[in-house]
Amino acid sequence: MKKTTKKSAPKNKSTQPAVLRVVSPITTEETPLENLPVRPRDNRLPALGSIITKTYRGKTIEVKVLENGFEYEGKVFKSISRAAMTIVKRPISGYVFFGLTK
Repeated sequence: MKKTTKKSAPKNKSTQPAVLRVVSPITTEETPLENLPVRPRDNRLPALGSIITKTYRGKTIEVKVLENGFEYEGKVFKSISRAAMTIVKRPISGYVFFGLTK
């Protein structure tokens, strides 16, 4: 039976230190409407003032399209995806969730 030995790492190689990236946490706090920046509109979105409705788990969801975001249950979200993620409580595309894809 052949004996196997463990090879150790060469001692002359220096190891790179780990890089730590600090990423700010996603907040779900309300943002005042006047503080939201105006972005170019995506052509998949309905007109301003429209209400997007969807039935999800037996509950009717209504999201109002605003100039600077989307309103759901009195809270304003920067993106349709952020509103969808709040509804389903997991990452999801708002366009896919609301059926706005073409």
